[in-house]
Amino acid sequence: MTSYADGSGGTDGSGGTEETKAVTLLDEDGTERRFILHDAFDTGGHTYYLVEAADDPEQVLLLKESEGVLESVDGEEFERVLALLDAEGPEGGSR
Repeated sequence: MTSYADGSGGTDGSGGTEETKAVTLLDEDGTERRFILHDAFDTGGHTYYLVEAADDPEQVLLLKESEGVLESVDGEEFERVLALLDAEGPEGGSR
């Protein structure tokens, strides 16, 4: 993902009352894709976003904000950041 656009609020889709935020992201080819923002948090001097594809709940991405764009996180950094998020618990990472 290379860029992002404003999103809008909604519900969790299961009839629950949990507030979610839908965001539209532009991929490297400029194609718009819809995601649900689950968490945004700061660690190690970077802001990270945990998102789920709106049309495919099995596709969950960890994105890092870097110089005004979002980059997919994988490998060792992915494992490190998820371990930090797990250690903080469900209330620790949101900003």
